[in-house]
Amino acid sequence: MDCLFNILAIIILLLGSIYGITLIIFAITFSVKKEDNKLDLNTYPDVSMLIAFRNEQANLSELIQSILSQNYNGNFEVLLSNDHSTDNSKNIISKFKDERIKVLNIPDDHIGKKSALRYAAKKAKSEILLFTDADCILQKNWIKTMVSGLINMNTDMLCGPVIFKKEGTFLNNLFRLEFMSLTGSGAAGFFINKPFLCNGANFAIKRESYEKAMSHINDKYSSGDDIFLLHYISKNGKADFLKNSDSFVVTNAPENIRSFFNQRIRWASKTTGYKDPFSIYMSLITFGFSLILFFAPIFALINPHIWYLFLVGFLSKTIADKIFLFPVTKFYKSKELIFLVPILQIVYPCYIVTTVILSLFYRPNWKERPINK
Repeated sequence: MDCLFNILAIIILLLGSIYGITLIIFAITFSVKKEDNKLDLNTYPDVSMLIAFRNEQANLSELIQSILSQNYNGNFEVLLSNDHSTDNSKNIISKFKDERIKVLNIPDDHIGKKSALRYAAKKAKSEILLFTDADCILQKNWIKTMVSGLINMNTDMLCGPVIFKKEGTFLNNLFRLEFMSLTGSGAAGFFINKPFLCNGANFAIKRESYEKAMSHINDKYSSGDDIFLLHYISKNGKADFLKNSDSFVVTNAPENIRSFFNQRIRWASKTTGYKDPFSIYMSLITFGFSLILFFAPIFALINPHIWYLFLVGFLSKTIADKIFLFPVTKFYKSKELIFLVPILQIVYPCYIVTTVILSLFYRPNWKERPINK
């Protein structure tokens, strides 16, 4: 029993220290990084916006309205790539009489969001590509802000912030806070020159960089081009993150716990394809710390003193996460969510361990269709 206690004490101390130091560094860099507000454009280049959709009749109207309300003086086209929708999506799009909106029906042998976006990219006419999702709502200056950021920051790929839509329920608030921890840590990675995480619902990229990266990206996975694209660009070019409130993209939160796990399993299944060292490091310390906190209460049945170790680990993670999430929730204008951090800590180890295990053999659904990894 003493041997088990000593081993767990060493592991918790080691992982807790590494995790805590990493999160504190993230918190400092996120706080110090000023918002990118000086983003003027002398000329307005043509832009191609790429959006894959499948059975999005409930969301397309809001998306298109936010697109047509954009404050952008240049030309832009909107390529809506239809991944074999079976609902009323196409009819909804047809109600918007605007020549900039084009529907692409992908061939029968092209299946999935990744194929739909790649198909749209081949049809795009512009040298700047903007990506978002069909269930998103865009700020009125989104195109202008992302394009000016891409040009003024002299980068090949520019990622932007994504937030869940606020609904006010307890579960929605938990989902929002957890998602902010993901997007916030991803942003902090850029700020320490270690880009490892982004969201496909909000990024801009130069066409030349996109095409070059696509020829090197792993085709094994049915999704995940955004992450693998980021890893390639950050290694072979320059990728950056735009910390600007005009670049926010609002997307729907999962409707329930089942859809939440489906989403997270899809994301987790791609981690086996990571080659970026810092991405692997972040995955390992997050999973490792969660794993030990998950099993510590079980080991405490053998040795009650292990409860003290669990408490130390739980408190150290809670404090580190709270320190990090203070500047993140402030930026996302959601400081009221910070009180949920201790509650999130209770479910977090179970959620992480369950998600990783299920991602190894469970095939989640996307739009009523099972997907491969």
